[in-house]
This record gives sequence, structure tokens and C-alpha cells, in this order.
Amino acid sequence: MDKFEIEGFRFSAVGAGIKHADSDRLDLALIASERPATTVGVTTTNLVCAAPVTITRGCLQRGIAQALLINSGNANAYTGDSGLANALFLTKSVADSLGIAHELVVPMSTGVIGQPLPVDRMNAKISELTRLMNPSSFMDAASAILTTDTTPKTALVEKPLSNGPLKIAGMAKGAGMMAPNMATMLAVVLVNMSVEESYLRKVFAQANDLTFNRITVDGDTSTNDTAIIMSGGSNQSKALLDNDMDRNLFSQGLTSVCADLARQIVKDGEGATKVVEVRVFGAPDEFSAVRVSRRIAESPLVKTAFHGEDPNWGRIICAAGSAGVKFDPSKIDLWIGSVQIVKSGNLIAGEWEAQAKQEMRLPEFSISIDLKTGLAHATILTCDLSEEYVAINADYRS
Repeated sequence: MDKFEIEGFRFSAVGAGIKHADSDRLDLALIASERPATTVGVTTTNLVCAAPVTITRGCLQRGIAQALLINSGNANAYTGDSGLANALFLTKSVADSLGIAHELVVPMSTGVIGQPLPVDRMNAKISELTRLMNPSSFMDAASAILTTDTTPKTALVEKPLSNGPLKIAGMAKGAGMMAPNMATMLAVVLVNMSVEESYLRKVFAQANDLTFNRITVDGDTSTNDTAIIMSGGSNQSKALLDNDMDRNLFSQGLTSVCADLARQIVKDGEGATKVVEVRVFGAPDEFSAVRVSRRIAESPLVKTAFHGEDPNWGRIICAAGSAGVKFDPSKIDLWIGSVQIVKSGNLIAGEWEAQAKQEMRLPEFSISIDLKTGLAHATILTCDLSEEYVAINADYRS
């Protein structure tokens, strides 16, 4: 039994030649539940949103779905009325093949913007996609949704609850064009237990805010960002009980899965060699703490310094000061890893530079800044900016 098998859900993936007609890589995935499952999610904040996002938003308002059709290689974004018609045509084709209502199929796409979907090639694979469905093909689906990712991103949490064992499994894609307000990412989280829509919507929004909305690779927000959670896909699914212990364990487990996926996304950032936690504390409120940490995490000057393993504290202080949050520069403290560099606005005397550089040679390290204006804190997860990032995105459409 595959560890990602989750009661009530089946998976499949095929190669449909979506980006390149002669390619046989997996690029079309299907996830389906045994019965209509409680389904909620969040989508991109970009005004230019893809056709599948428009359809998905309607599905998510209903709070129920039974299948997800996901493709990589083509975002079906900025494709006008034909893009919307193509997405609807494919979801109808899947629904007919599965024998379910059309409105229960949610489309998700990722890839090149502004190109029409190769609908004929994709539709020709629908019957095979449905025929191959089984509980053990979770990893095939996780592989099919990748674009510039170098590896699938999956996470799993299991916890004993009062009404039986809880299992939460997640998959995601994302490596570039990522910023808070979601990342360029698709994420699917599946829960074996049945959770009522109102509570599921609340805790998933909270988990998203603390995880997917706290990562950044390059500061760009995609047209296709979508994160979806489906719960209770089996006719035998137990209900999540309404007691504090079970609810807390569920919330913790869900946040853990999302956080794991979010960290994997940053670690696999296009051309990334470093994962960096930017921690801001002593802020007047959480919004301000997030704003300062995000500004540091997205600064190209800071990110290139990360890549060069250069403890250029001036760039960090400069970025913090441009975030639009009031603080007294003469009072702040700054650390790279465990090495303090600035204390009460003054550069530390001594051999801090060699020690800080040593911290930055690690594959993962932290930047911490105390604004000394309050008690709020926040962390944004980011990566370095390398020459390879430029190379990958210069050739993305080819």
C-alpha cells in the first residue's frame, strides 16, 4: 500500500503533449473522490486570472466537488472566451467519462501564459486518464503537475482522533513566479475524514495565511495560483467531531502539511541554492512585521547577497526601511543566523563578518531583525537569486 493512499480518493496521470506535442512526460492528472467531497480553497489575487481559476471560484463557492483535472505546460491564462470554453469542454469530458455531474469537476492549470490549450490532444487522453485511476497513483499525479520544478512536492500527516485515524495528504507544484498572495503554485490537500464546510473553509484560510502566503521566490504573483482541500471522499468517511482536542489536532495537522509543502516550494525555487527565514519581531502589529519581512525577502539586492554569501547588512537595513513601517533605525538589532551584527543601531565591533559569512554558507539560515516598536512578529521564507534563475526564465517558453 502506497503511504499516500487516502480513503475515498483515486489518482491517475498521462502524457498529453500539452507544451510540446512530441513530449511523453506526464502533464495531465486527475484526482477523483468516491462521492462528492466537501471542497474549499483559495485562488490568486492577480487581476489577470486564468480561465480555470474563474471556473474554480464558482465551484468553490458551492463547497463541493468530486474531481480535479490538472494540467501543466499551459496556464490557459489570458486566452479570452475560447480559454474559458476550452476549460469547460474538458471538465465536461471528464465528468461524462466518470459519470458525474459536470459542475463537480474543478479545472486547474499551470504553465505558459497566453497560449491556447491543445484541447484535441488533451481530450483524446481523457478516457485513458479515467481508466487508469487507482488509489496508488498519488505520486504520478504529483509529478504531472510540475513545470520548472525539479522534484514532486508531497506531505503527509497522520494523527489518532476520537472518531478514528486522521490522514491528511498534500501535493504541490511551484518553483518560480512565486510571492505572497499565494505563490505560483497549485496545491491539493486531501483529508480522509468528513469536515463541515464552514470549519474547513476557516482553518484552510488560516493555514494558507501562515504558510503559502509566507513564502516568496521572486515577488511575482501568478495568474493561476490555486490551493484546494477536499475532505470526506469515501462513503465510509468518519466525521471530524466537534470537540477542542480533535479540532486542534486537525488544525495543527493541516497547517503542518501546508508548511511542509511551502518549504519544499522555496527549497526548489528556480536556481535556488539557499533557503532563508527572514524573521522580524518587535513590530507594532503582525501586518507591519509581515510587511518588513516580505520587503527584505523580496529585495533583489538582498537575495543576490544571499547567493554570494555576502553578509551585506546595509542592504538588509535599507530594505527594512523602505517597507513603509515606522521604526527608529537607531534602536534596531540585526542578526545573520546566530551572529549579531547590529545592536541598538550600531555595528558590532569585532570579527563578526567572517562568522556571519560562515552562517551564510549553510544551505539554510536565518535573518532576524528586532524593530523594538512592539510585540508582534512574522517570518517569511525565501531563497537566493542566482544566475540560473535568469537562465530558466529567459528560456521558459521554449
